[in-house]
Amino acid sequence: NLIDGTGRELIADAVIAISEGKIIYAGPASGWSAAEQSITLDLHGRYVLPGLIDAHVHLSGSGEADSQFYAPTGQMALKILSNAQKNLAAGITTVRDLGGWSELEFDVRRSIKRGDFAGPRMCLAGRFISITEAGADYYVGMYRVADGVDEVRKAVREQVKHGADVIKMGVTGAVLVESGVPGTTHFNMDEVQALVYEAKKFGKPVAMHAHGIDGIRKAIDAGVSTLEHGTYLYQDPSVIAYMAEHGVFLVPTLKVGWDIILAKNSTVPEWIMDKNKATQGEAAMSLKMAYEAGVPIAMGSDVGTPLNVHGENALEVYWMQQAGLSVMDAIVAATGNAARALGWDSWMGTLEADKVADLIAYD
Repeated sequence: NLIDGTGRELIADAVIAISEGKIIYAGPASGWSAAEQSITLDLHGRYVLPGLIDAHVHLSGSGEADSQFYAPTGQMALKILSNAQKNLAAGITTVRDLGGWSELEFDVRRSIKRGDFAGPRMCLAGRFISITEAGADYYVGMYRVADGVDEVRKAVREQVKHGADVIKMGVTGAVLVESGVPGTTHFNMDEVQALVYEAKKFGKPVAMHAHGIDGIRKAIDAGVSTLEHGTYLYQDPSVIAYMAEHGVFLVPTLKVGWDIILAKNSTVPEWIMDKNKATQGEAAMSLKMAYEAGVPIAMGSDVGTPLNVHGENALEVYWMQQAGLSVMDAIVAATGNAARALGWDSWMGTLEADKVADLIAYD
C-alpha cells in the first residue's frame, strides 16, 4: 500500500523500484516489469511512505520537565547523537534542528555523514538569534544574542560560517522561558529585515519563531520562509491570506502543548503548565484557519521540549489532524510539504522517480 507523500490517494498493490539509491518507479504493480537480476522485498499488506520529516526539533533537549537542556560538552554531544538516532529509529529520517547547542550538532552531523554512526539527515540552523533577554541565560548554548542591525548581520554570518542550512530568529517572546511573554515583539522591523536580507544573500531560508501577531506581521513582511508556532495568527486573517498567496509555511508545533497539558503526575513547573494551557487553544485555532485558507503546513513537533521525547515526533501528525487537517494532508505535512519547507523537495520528500529512496514501512 503506497502513500507517496504528494497527497495522491493510496495505491494498493503497488511497486517501488530502486536502483543505486534512487527511485526509478513508484506506482501500480501493473505498470512495472521486474528485471531478472532484481532483488524483491515483499511488503504485501504493509504501508510504505516517504521517510518522515520533522521540520522543528531540538536535538539538545530530551524532554526534560523543566526545559533545562544543559549538559557538559562531551555529554551534550552524546545526547545530541542519541536523540538523533531515536528519531531515525522511529521513522523520522530527516530533522530540522532550529536551535542547537554550542555548535555540537554540526560535529554530530559530520560524524553521521562520514558513516561513523547511523542517524537521520540533518538540516541545521545553529543558534537561535535573540535579543538580550532571559532565555539566553536559560538556554545558554542555544541562543546567540544580537541587538541592533549590525549585530544581527554578524550573528547570521556566524551561523553560515558554522554550516547552517537555515537561519532561526525569535521575533517574539517564548512560552518556555519563565519571564517570557509570547505575545511581545522582541526585534524591531529594521533588525528583522536585516536578518532576512543577510540570510537570503547567502542563499539561506529563514525560520521565524513567532507567537504574537505583531511579530508575525513583521516576520511575514520581511519575507521569511517558515513561521514557527504562529500561536496568535488567527487574530489577523489578512496575514493568513498573504501566507497562502505567497507560500509561506506554518509549522504549528502542537504536540508539545498537549504533552504538557495531558500529563499525569508530571514534575513540569507550574509556570510551564499555565502558559501552555493559556496558548494551546489559540495555536490550534490558528492552524485550522491557516489550513482552511490554503496556507502550506509542515510538520514540526518541537521535540526535546518538556515531556516531548525524541521518537514520538509523529504524534504531531495526529494532533494536526485533530485540529482540522484531513488525514492525507496531515501525512503530506510530514513528507512532501516538509521537504518543500526545507527547500529540499527537488530530490526528497515524496516517493517518485528520480528522488532518493528514503522510505519507511509500517504494519
